Amino acid sequence: MKKFRPLLLAVLALASLLTACQQKKEATVRAVENTKAKLMLQGVWVDSETMEVNFMVKGDTIFYPDSTSQPAKISVVGDSILIGEPPSSYPIVRLSDNVLVFKNQNGEELRLNKSNSIDDKLVFKKRQPVLAVVNHVLKRDSVVTFADERYHCYVTVNPTKFKVLSRSLNDDGVVVENVYYDNIIHISVYHGADKVFSSDMTKQNYAKKVPADFLNQSILGDIRFTHVDKEGFHFETIIGIPAATTSYVLDTIVSFDGKKSVRELK
Repeated sequence: MKKFRPLLLAVLALASLLTACQQKKEATVRAVENTKAKLMLQGVWVDSETMEVNFMVKGDTIFYPDSTSQPAKISVVGDSILIGEPPSSYPIVRLSDNVLVFKNQNGEELRLNKSNSIDDKLVFKKRQPVLAVVNHVLKRDSVVTFADERYHCYVTVNPTKFKVLSRSLNDDGVVVENVYYDNIIHISVYHGADKVFSSDMTKQNYAKKVPADFLNQSILGDIRFTHVDKEGFHFETIIGIPAATTSYVLDTIVSFDGKKSVRELK
């Protein structure tokens, strides 16, 4: 019986190889784009009940009507719409030249109709990025006293052109990429004419206190002087994703000898 073992192993290996090849072939077939469905998707789509504009598909790109959502790649593979990189998948329930029904990330069905209105198309001509926090330099000056000594605390919020992309679900449960602009915020503390501390702050200064995934999608929203005590000068620092419900609120502390530390606010 032992002499047949090598032959048996060879047969099993060949069978395994053939199975792997077949699976690879099937995966390739599944990955082939459904060009007919893609063609049907071209155009502006509106909610079948409210008639509000949801998105526009043009070529390989999907556009959204709001000013912060970024265009994304769109394709149709099998019976699903794939949007973004990496792609999010949305099963198609029904698709014709004028009707689209698909399931969003929450499993809810969205019912859309294709629009022929010129006004609906004009919505996408007005896309302008919006500054999420401030669109001008914002300066704050606080005069404080501690142990009978007077100090000046300066905070300057400087909007930048550094884009921050954040992925989120829109009202329809579809994943969209939103673009925001980060801030650089300058903090200075003076004791009379003597400089105690002066530095530009970016969100990277808080990398040890904020998880990397959240920080990458966030902006340094604001820094405000709150109070002074024996530890030094306290600045409330907000890092978050604009329009989101969560953010990190930290305490940036500048000591009297000009050293900076950060801790979470309780």
